Amino acid sequence: MPVWREKYPGVEGLKVAVMGCIVNGPGESKHADIGISLPGTGELPAAPVYIDGKKALTIRGTNIAGDFETLVGEYIEKRFGQGQAAAE
Repeated sequence: MPVWREKYPGVEGLKVAVMGCIVNGPGESKHADIGISLPGTGELPAAPVYIDGKKALTIRGTNIAGDFETLVGEYIEKRFGQGQAAAE
């Protein structure tokens, strides 16, 4: 976090939700800045992603964790990166 704070001022307030339940997870993910509800054992590999309280997309396939990690990085860059100050 010390390196991220310098590069992304305000990032320490970021709320990330990684929920392991497709039933309750969406409701809880909506309360985070970015959140995901992972599929359970035997469920199809599909995970809804919530950004700023709204369902943004559903990640499908065998690389859900990697795809979500990429989304988190993009979200941090957009919201807390150097380009964010110019957009305000």
